[in-house]
Amino acid sequence: MYKFLFLPILSLLLAFTGKAQESKRIVSLAPSITQNLYLIEAQGQIVGCTRFCLTEAKDSIPVVADAVNVNMEKIVALRPDIVITSGLTPPKVLDGLERMGIKTRRIGQPKNFNEICEQLITLGEISGKKELAETIVRECKTRLAAIQKKIPSGQHPKIFMEVGVNPLYTALPDTFMHDYIQKIGGINIAQELDNASVSKEYVLLQNPEVIFIVGMGIAGEEEKAHWQKIKSLKAVNNNKIFPLDDYICSPTPVTFVRTVEELIQMIY
Repeated sequence: MYKFLFLPILSLLLAFTGKAQESKRIVSLAPSITQNLYLIEAQGQIVGCTRFCLTEAKDSIPVVADAVNVNMEKIVALRPDIVITSGLTPPKVLDGLERMGIKTRRIGQPKNFNEICEQLITLGEISGKKELAETIVRECKTRLAAIQKKIPSGQHPKIFMEVGVNPLYTALPDTFMHDYIQKIGGINIAQELDNASVSKEYVLLQNPEVIFIVGMGIAGEEEKAHWQKIKSLKAVNNNKIFPLDDYICSPTPVTFVRTVEELIQMIY
């Protein structure tokens, strides 16, 4: 008799466990984490976020942090099951939350598209949305492969990805910004460097065929005008200097692929 009762009880326990997993109360301390949770339809589980997270107004998610400060008392009051952070959150914040009995999980800055996909699946596991996350990743990888087939054979333009000005900064290897360049068939002029700070003279010496200016808004247009004055630059002669929106700085698998498609259309 007990043997026959065991299976129904086990089924009920598994169903309850799955439901509990999907009901996690999550505090997100990074815009990219919040964006990915929305992507896998787990926004209903977010009970706290940062001032810079893009959320739907109707969701009324409390803000518990800005770029520097984290309101730990407010987080505790929200009774989260887990606080998920990026590499920018100070360790003392995580240690303090752990001491108060709140589980934390740090998700580092992804270095490439594959790591962006892995992080989405990790968030899927945390939120009980793993199956959807895996489906999105498969679709994105298929879409990326199809887009890359549009790259003209034999073309590998030298690219300067400018990510800061005064001082001048560029995208280094082992970053997803560098991976953008690789995925569109380009050559990063900084691929041999280990310091993101570069001089104007270095850029002129490398003479890139394409310049991307990332996330500077109006300042980006001003920077474009600055480069356009240098007539010896191939990027100027090619008319291929492009200011880019800062949304590419916090990519999900979907937005990464979308950005690759946009960049390919720009330069070829």
